[in-house]
Amino acid sequence: MRKLLSGIKKAFSPASDEQYWNQKAAELEYLSKSYKGEIVQDPALSSSSLQERAVAAVGHVDFESMLEGLEVDTSYVAISSVHIVLAVKYGLVGTLIGHLTNVNADKIEEILLKLHGYFKPGGKRSPLDYHTGAKHRYTFGHDLNVFGELPPGYTIGGKDVGGKSLYSLVLDYIKEGYPNCGPVVGHFKAVMHILTHLISDLPTKDGIPLPFTSIFTEWVENGDNVSGYSAKNPVMDFLGREFGTINAADVTAYAVIKVLVKSHHAIEFHKSVAEEDDRELILAQMYSVAYGASIAVQMFIMMVDPGSLNAKLNHMIAWPFLYNAGKSQLLLLRQHGEVLGDYERSLAQLESESARFEDWVNAQ
Repeated sequence: MRKLLSGIKKAFSPASDEQYWNQKAAELEYLSKSYKGEIVQDPALSSSSLQERAVAAVGHVDFESMLEGLEVDTSYVAISSVHIVLAVKYGLVGTLIGHLTNVNADKIEEILLKLHGYFKPGGKRSPLDYHTGAKHRYTFGHDLNVFGELPPGYTIGGKDVGGKSLYSLVLDYIKEGYPNCGPVVGHFKAVMHILTHLISDLPTKDGIPLPFTSIFTEWVENGDNVSGYSAKNPVMDFLGREFGTINAADVTAYAVIKVLVKSHHAIEFHKSVAEEDDRELILAQMYSVAYGASIAVQMFIMMVDPGSLNAKLNHMIAWPFLYNAGKSQLLLLRQHGEVLGDYERSLAQLESESARFEDWVNAQ
């Protein structure tokens, strides 16, 4: 009955980590002295547990002090509750900055449109907007697919532009708007026209679609449209704005979280002697927690206020979250394998008849 009650007590009141390792230190000290013949075994304790016999024989032994006496390296670091709390805070701060980005979206868009104006000839529509109408960004020109082509016979202003890639259309557009620019400047302006156009679309509610999703666009001939075509993108229609787009708030939230976590890590481990794998593991775990906190907030907003600008999945954070979560697991598995290898070597040395107990202890 006493053992049963003791087991129940241990199950509901487990020992702290410090207490546990102090107990193990006492057991090791007891075994060492027993091996050397420095302890006379008490027959009254023959049925007692190893822990009880150790406490009776050597009393309290501090684990950290024992390691220092054996000159064992104790520089191992692991993620703590402080790291987790800070990571959650960083994730929430990033989410808040994303919200403030949406609040000031109009002002940000105005600034970015001015930047775009430096690479946009006046008077004519940009090739990125050759396809117009609702959800036109889903179908052509706004997903970094510069090699995407308009269907044969597609017309703009009575001009056939079908079969041409987005980049070739933009390059022709730049050459026509800036006739005196050379080839190098022309290509530079073409690239900057595309980039600044997309950047200026980021602050808007629709943002820009996920990269290269326009490959799923379906073009259908339609004589009622001036261009001769109508289009739809079933993949983007399925994902919608909530799961298929990127906006400025996504970018700023990711950037803030990235900077905060990376800065904290750099400061904390500036002069640390911790192993590189340990530092990398903590960094990956903090990223996972911070990104995960931000994603959780956004998912909550999607449930309670689906019409909000913040009610969407942040792909700029979701993919890094998965990457760092996976990286954490791989690093833990590698460390686990190394620990098991050390255990096997340690046990092999302990079982060797030629090895002394003191040598085994000092080798750990």
